[in-house]
Amino acid sequence: MEEKITQEALNIMMQDGTTKENLKYVLSGVLENVSARAVSEQIKAKNGSGTPEGGVIEYKRFVNAELKDKGTARKAGEGDKVKAKPVKVYIDTDKEIVEELQGKDVKLYGIDGMAERRKVNHQSAIIRYLDREFFKEILKGTKVEAKATVQETIDELLTNARTLKNDFIDGIESDLLVICVDTKYRKEMKKILDDLPNGTDPKEQAIGMYDSVRVYEATRMPEGVHCAVMIDGAIAQPYYVSEYGAEKVPFDDAVALEDFLSKGTKALMEDTIFYVQD
Repeated sequence: MEEKITQEALNIMMQDGTTKENLKYVLSGVLENVSARAVSEQIKAKNGSGTPEGGVIEYKRFVNAELKDKGTARKAGEGDKVKAKPVKVYIDTDKEIVEELQGKDVKLYGIDGMAERRKVNHQSAIIRYLDREFFKEILKGTKVEAKATVQETIDELLTNARTLKNDFIDGIESDLLVICVDTKYRKEMKKILDDLPNGTDPKEQAIGMYDSVRVYEATRMPEGVHCAVMIDGAIAQPYYVSEYGAEKVPFDDAVALEDFLSKGTKALMEDTIFYVQD
């Protein structure tokens, strides 16, 4: 008869020095790999104040400065006040991954061993979720009609972004923009990039550069969206993931691995987002 895993045995396993260090190492890699592999992590806003654990992050959009004749401030006795539009992103969405491991697997591989086996799967699940939530926000931008070819369509999106003017934007420089394409557009985009000098120089998940703009393949954009152009940081998505917890499942020969994600997602600069959708 198979021996049951007891709470005492689990506690001993969790307190073992080697196991604790291995588990710590395994868990630390989850967040690092999400940050490195998720497309949304590469292009989201990163200049907010506060921490996700605090429940809210505040971002600010500053109004454009205005050139005036020399001596204007001296005559007025003061300079222009810096105007900013604060935008708060609340950490209001909570998700979890709770998996039960059978006692025989825990005894065979150890807690740290099972965590290692599930780590890649958990990372992928988190990346898929964060990317999909992030790219939903592009629908708050401006929809643009597709042109005859992929290249003409992307050029049109870039023109819209580069010539945008309002209180906050007076045209967007190429190095501040990003292009996101789905799998369908990627095929044609790759042909274009291959013909360009340094067009296929991938960096930080980007598949290349087009007209001095980073290009990303984004397979988790909303249905029917083939391409989007936006300013880097147009969308905020602060989040935090708690470390794994391991505990004995009551009345069962099993152990639960628990992982919790909390996040908030919001378009900060929807006026700088342009997309094509069927």
